[in-house]
Amino acid sequence: MDKQTIINILAVLGEPPDNRPWRDYSAYGFTAQDAPTLVALVADSHFLESEEADYWVPLHSWRALLHLMPAGLHELMGIFDLLAEDDWAQDEIPSVIAAAGSVAMDPLVAYVLDMSNDEFAIPLALQSLVEIGKKHGKLRKPVIERLVYCLQHTAKQDRGLNGLIVAELVDLQAVGAMPAIRAAFAEDVLDCSVCGDLEDVELGMGLRPQRDTPRPNYQQKRKVSEADEDEEPLVEQVIRAEPKIGRNDPCPCGSGKKYKKCCMQ
Repeated sequence: MDKQTIINILAVLGEPPDNRPWRDYSAYGFTAQDAPTLVALVADSHFLESEEADYWVPLHSWRALLHLMPAGLHELMGIFDLLAEDDWAQDEIPSVIAAAGSVAMDPLVAYVLDMSNDEFAIPLALQSLVEIGKKHGKLRKPVIERLVYCLQHTAKQDRGLNGLIVAELVDLQAVGAMPAIRAAFAEDVLDCSVCGDLEDVELGMGLRPQRDTPRPNYQQKRKVSEADEDEEPLVEQVIRAEPKIGRNDPCPCGSGKKYKKCCMQ
């Protein structure tokens, strides 16, 4: 299809309802040859200025890519730095990438380990790798092996990323990764405000019933500003308690503006 035909198909779909399954985009006749155009539409920022239904073309474009994966995989990874700035993309891109299965694993590892990539895009690649392990049971073990490899080969000074890798291993209940995790703690290369201390990790893995020592003040250890009041590590999973605010909904701050034009920015 040509670009305008694809835009015409997607522009009328409008804002997707929250907490509903994605529509079957394969019904629109997209093929692997359309993947580069769909990625280009994902990256097209001019839609974000629209007040019409075509505002949602980028979102529908990346959802349409799910049925085409691994077509478009490398192109989509190439705009991770843009996608990392979008809250919807952070939630959904890992599922799209996961549809590529094993083909995506090693490129994602390479992305995570490349410190020249955007610091906010690297966690998106990491989450996509984890999602492959969650969506494909047979790939859970190789995903865990690659996460351990990442933990052992990231820059030692990147304590936040190392902590995030450990948090993801806990989320996957990767008990077999504990030797590598304990080694990382012994080398002191982890940000405990991200993954907790070793006792937190062992609790998360189900390897101990309770702490033997008082929980540390993680934020004090990091010497962060007083404005940061979250003292819980990421191994305690955060669950969204309320539905996502629609971009075109009134901003909850009461300004009278649309969310996308106010506090979403």
